[in-house]
Amino acid sequence: MNNINLQNNLIKFSTILFCLIPVALISGPFIPDLFLVLIILSSLVVLFLKDDFSIFKNKFFYAFVLFWLILTINSFFTLNFSSIKSAFLYFRFFLFGFIIFFLISYNKSFLEHLLKIFLLIFIILFFDTIYQFIFSKNLIGFVYDNPHNFRITSFFGKDEVLGSYISRFIPILIFLIINSQDKLIKKYKSELIFFYLTISFIIVILSGERTSIALFFLFIFFLLLSSINLRKLIIFPILLSLFISGSLIYFNEKLKNRIITSTFNQLGLYEGSERLVLFSKTYEGHYKISLNMFKEKPIFGHGVKMFRFYCSKKENISQELIDVNACTTHPHNFYAQFLSETGLIGIIVLLFIFLIILKEFSINLFHQIKYRKQKLSDEAVCILSVFFITFFPLLPSGNFFNNWLSIIIYYPLGFIIYLIKYKKYNV
Repeated sequence: MNNINLQNNLIKFSTILFCLIPVALISGPFIPDLFLVLIILSSLVVLFLKDDFSIFKNKFFYAFVLFWLILTINSFFTLNFSSIKSAFLYFRFFLFGFIIFFLISYNKSFLEHLLKIFLLIFIILFFDTIYQFIFSKNLIGFVYDNPHNFRITSFFGKDEVLGSYISRFIPILIFLIINSQDKLIKKYKSELIFFYLTISFIIVILSGERTSIALFFLFIFFLLLSSINLRKLIIFPILLSLFISGSLIYFNEKLKNRIITSTFNQLGLYEGSERLVLFSKTYEGHYKISLNMFKEKPIFGHGVKMFRFYCSKKENISQELIDVNACTTHPHNFYAQFLSETGLIGIIVLLFIFLIILKEFSINLFHQIKYRKQKLSDEAVCILSVFFITFFPLLPSGNFFNNWLSIIIYYPLGFIIYLIKYKKYNV
């Protein structure tokens, strides 16, 4: 086999795995992480054979490398193997984002296959969610009963991430629909956006994940203020979704208790409550521990994934943090996590990313107000919305250094690079 055939086969192999990652994520973190590593290794071989590493020669990649070095060096000083391993191996996610751009550049048509996979995944998850909601088990007979909180998990099993998966991938699905050159997709673009927005919102509501509901609303808010074209398409499906979801919540006591009653109680909005609470007493405990950690090591923090080790020592938790669940694996907020584990260095990077997104959002909004047309393309709006909801600071979140979540965070990175490089970012 000559070099050209080998390169083509490796690229085809990588694109197939990339398209399968959304499916693999349903199984948990191991298989998609394995796919990610295989994609990286295969693509690096291709780049080596081509003797072309130009995709890495830009200021964004250099900034990522610098940030990774800081994380890794800082974690070495913790003398904790888990922290060192997580920081050192985190580099693969940076590589993954840039290699996605390389794969798209080589063969843009594979995005059509990715779109079809997403369309199929969302429709299957929708029917499975409805089935589990009605019959208390999913289509393959899995039963998940959380005695403390109502949840629908579908094929995700014991992992309560169905809503998170949908709310984080629906912007990418809309992007793929808009970007598609398939004649049938282009013909029914409006109908597809209408249908998939509606079923996605219903899935997120039925999942019982309140943060995911908030993320979905943030996504809609971003679209409404950023895209004139999409604004016209999404108003009716959102109104329909609100009506259907509102009816489900009103008539289903478990869903009502989870989304409405439990939320008000945890916020301290009930009779006899002494004060308002930030999300919940448990979350307040997370944030106070994070603040204590930051005060001890304000510049570089305690190291990646060190929150769990810090709070497990009783002497590190003040008496004011009385909630029994305050100590956990991470503080359930990216900014609190970066503040405690990476200090000022890390939090500045995170804030810088979010401020860039806000800047792009604000300029585009100003452009609409002043010139009555948008500056950003609809494709760019969709991908930017992914990063907007991911880095929005005022909501609970998962563990930033968790493998499953990291794959989702970096999955759209290659798309935004592609839009910028191929002049599809602006209208």
